[in-house]
Amino acid sequence: MKSSTNRKTFWAIAAIVMIAILTLSITGCVYDDGLNQIDSTDGRVSSSTDSDASGSGNNVFNNYTVQTNIGTPTSTATDYTSLIAEIIDSVVVIYTKTSSSDSYSSTGSGVFYGEIVDENASLIVTCTHVVEDAASVMVVANTADTDTTNDIRLEAEIIGMDDISDVAVLKVEGTGYDYATLRNTDEAPILLGEEATAIGNALGAGISVTKGIISGTSRTISMDGISMTLLQIDAAVNGGNSGGALFDAEGYLIGIVNAKSTGTDVEGIGYAIPLYDVISKAQGLIETSGNPAYNGLGYIDGTKRLGITVSQLTSAQVSANFRNITSLPAEGGYYYYCSSSNEISPYGSVARSGASETVKGSLITGVTVNGVSKTFTDDYLLDDMLSAANINDTVTLNLITIGTTGGIFQNYVYTATSVDITLYQYVCGFTG
Repeated sequence: MKSSTNRKTFWAIAAIVMIAILTLSITGCVYDDGLNQIDSTDGRVSSSTDSDASGSGNNVFNNYTVQTNIGTPTSTATDYTSLIAEIIDSVVVIYTKTSSSDSYSSTGSGVFYGEIVDENASLIVTCTHVVEDAASVMVVANTADTDTTNDIRLEAEIIGMDDISDVAVLKVEGTGYDYATLRNTDEAPILLGEEATAIGNALGAGISVTKGIISGTSRTISMDGISMTLLQIDAAVNGGNSGGALFDAEGYLIGIVNAKSTGTDVEGIGYAIPLYDVISKAQGLIETSGNPAYNGLGYIDGTKRLGITVSQLTSAQVSANFRNITSLPAEGGYYYYCSSSNEISPYGSVARSGASETVKGSLITGVTVNGVSKTFTDDYLLDDMLSAANINDTVTLNLITIGTTGGIFQNYVYTATSVDITLYQYVCGFTG
């Protein structure tokens, strides 16, 4: 996660990251009743165990007999608490470890999605960022009550992940769990202002419940260079809520919580993946899983990704940022700059083609497809090239690599080169 003092930033909210933040908060705000440290002279509570000036150990100055009104409600249950009791066990806590020598850490939440017909197994949906780096995954169900003897611990297999939508699917043994009921959003679209309840493993402390409304039905945000269209909610969500459920007022699942907005000027802005996206991506991952060519991992068929984060620059911007550069595209053209500090996905076509080090820190000036060289304009962008190409096609990225001369007065050194990239089927978690 990244934070900013003066502007909004979007946080993916897996608890494994938030634990560090929580630790800092607790360090500054340790809970204590404080009765043995508070001075009564300023009107605050005094402790009867503190010694008075005479050393008698008795600082009780009044001997009031106080009468209060005490009553017992006929029932603490409401329609809402009854609803929560019905749906809460569909949400699970997710633990992961990144190597066999590590111990499990709580990283987020998941939701029982359904059981596999004719197989003693069930599926759980969660967020990709909750499980993407996991060597092994364990889920714990029935954690809503304080009796840990009721907890069910299950080893989970990653069926598939899609980091573009942030949807992942897990498989566990057994059936008969408390599966969430999915709302038919075709017949009943999600409406602005309707009630929404978020249930998840907030701050890694166990399953908790927060309530709010749908603040926006179609918010486009960018996380890690990926644009996503999400539901906006004002129900409080924190680290560990990622992958947890967003329910409507009748207990139907309407989304999967995955992010929050933070900043000094931000209050109560969380996000969830809409259910129709969850279902679409989950079904795609389930249908393609089991292919030995990809170690059994599911994927969204036909997805092609270079796996690099680029900045689109105009000719003027290139000239302003790179001294003495020549061979710029014509006015109205673009370059794509891949910063040397940008992480390149190991699952993308650039990395799988062995071209990461060449592309890093370079300007992409154009592409050569089927022997035809093209520069980038408003009518032909990098995304257009990817959309038109097919899986297993080879394209050539035309580059200008950028180096510097040594010495006190450094100058840029520009070298024109090219690199061939095979456009592989993108499978999150598979490096080829």
